Amino acid sequence: MAVVGAGVAGLAAAEELAPRRDVVVLDRLPVPGGVLPYDHPGVKELAARCASAGVRWLLGTTAVRWEHGRLLAVGPQGVEWLDASHLVFAGGSRPATMAELPVTGPRLAGVLPAPVAIHLAEAKVTLGRRVVILGAGAWAEAAHEAIAGQRSHITVVTRESVDGVPFRHDALVNGWTPVEVAGRGRVSALKLERSGQQLVLDCDAVILAASPRPLRNVDGAIFEPAAGVTYVQPAADAGTWEQAASAARDMVSRVGTEVSR
Repeated sequence: MAVVGAGVAGLAAAEELAPRRDVVVLDRLPVPGGVLPYDHPGVKELAARCASAGVRWLLGTTAVRWEHGRLLAVGPQGVEWLDASHLVFAGGSRPATMAELPVTGPRLAGVLPAPVAIHLAEAKVTLGRRVVILGAGAWAEAAHEAIAGQRSHITVVTRESVDGVPFRHDALVNGWTPVEVAGRGRVSALKLERSGQQLVLDCDAVILAASPRPLRNVDGAIFEPAAGVTYVQPAADAGTWEQAASAARDMVSRVGTEVSR
């Protein structure tokens, strides 16, 4: 059995399956942890449990294609097909795109998914002076942390009413749905709706950080259902590593008994 992703979800899934199945864990990074540091206490604990259970590691290795009980892997060991009775995919998550939210409007500069915004901000690129962050969960918090030193006016927009936002912001627009971006070349406004009312926010950057989705990038295991594939990446917008690990264990608990070695 192959587990793609050595973050908390993948490690927990591998630990759950290992007593009953031969398990190999693949990750494109050379160390376990995923979005968490390799020396995070939770990562170290789960990795040690996996090692004790006999899990095999293929780190620094990219899973490319899933096809009829075989997984194509590319890494330091070269290119090889791995025989696997089942694929457990725990490859991370991403914020929803404009189309998935859905938010209409032209393709404009300044409208960025949170991962891109974070990379640009870490490279010292100023994203904008009037920044709107869509969402208030983990991706939104990470984006805010990345741009915190840019002296931007930050407005947080949430569809659902929330009691509080766990990071600094200048304005909170609670319970409104983003519907359209506008501008000429660069975004200059974001239109919101609620109960037939409309609200327009002036902005020069919009960061997409809402409604996280599983990040699926292995050919043959993109869409659900896919034969022989179980998706365990919790698409939660918040939560502790313990909660993510518990959710992953629950998702694969029946796989270990249903799939033959």
